[in-house]
Amino acid sequence: MTIRRALPDEAATLTQIALDATRYWGYPEHWIKHWKSDLTISSEFIRDNHVYVTEEDGEIRGFYALSADKAELEQMWVLPAFIGTGVGKELLLDLSDRASLECGGLPPLW
Repeated sequence: MTIRRALPDEAATLTQIALDATRYWGYPEHWIKHWKSDLTISSEFIRDNHVYVTEEDGEIRGFYALSADKAELEQMWVLPAFIGTGVGKELLLDLSDRASLECGGLPPLW
């Protein structure tokens, strides 16, 4: 598993992961429709924030985003097929390390 910076042209893939993960947790479709703008990841968002993906065998399995101006988690989603496999844990560990380095110091998560 590799964790790397997201590319702006991956915006549609990340948006689909966010939508699919939200559906996985059983939220009603009318809520998802209401949240669609919050779950949409744009190329500009990727460019302007700290967005990282985890991939294996060329497949993006999850991602997270930290805001550019403060160490605040904006998004974190795992493709439903990989929920429970450790992908989220690896993203969380990476997030903790990068937030400290890139965003001026996030306190440890534990």
